[in-house]
Amino acid sequence: MRGAALFAISAGLLLGGCAQQPGNGANSSEPDAAAPTAAATATAGTGTAWANGDRKPLDIQSAHPNGVVLQLTSLQSRPTETVVGVRVINGREQAIDLNRFNRNRNGYLALDTGERLYLSPPGSNLRLTVEAGQTMEGELVFLGKLPPVQNAVLILNENSQTDSQYTTTPAFRINMPLGTIAGAVAQ
Repeated sequence: MRGAALFAISAGLLLGGCAQQPGNGANSSEPDAAAPTAAATATAGTGTAWANGDRKPLDIQSAHPNGVVLQLTSLQSRPTETVVGVRVINGREQAIDLNRFNRNRNGYLALDTGERLYLSPPGSNLRLTVEAGQTMEGELVFLGKLPPVQNAVLILNENSQTDSQYTTTPAFRINMPLGTIAGAVAQ
């Protein structure tokens, strides 16, 4: 049935930007003084990516009182997006929605800098519905590159209930200790 369903992401538009990803400068053939200035200008205000853009495994789990378990399996900062690998296990007898108000911004990563990276749900499943008794694996895509922060909180269904066993729109607030996951993070 839908147990093997995956969260779909719109990767086609994002692949074009990957070819223009800034390098580490090792391939530069011109060591003149203007090159560092241009590089500094190009990255001013953007910073570097969390864990240098490497995909890092996560082992974080949160169980909601309504019978839904959300597991975070990986995290990667890309040039234009941040991707969180997830596994959602719906132990209920009803479908659940992890993005109840798909046009409101109630799904995001709250960074320790105060910044928010908002969820970009797939067009084929805007509400992030998981059918009753099913397990769904895939990736949640958040708009923007994750900078090298120490902590973040994953928030889904921001204004829903975190403690009701009857809700079909469970709220999740999962702390992510990114500094320890990435290893030695600069700053």
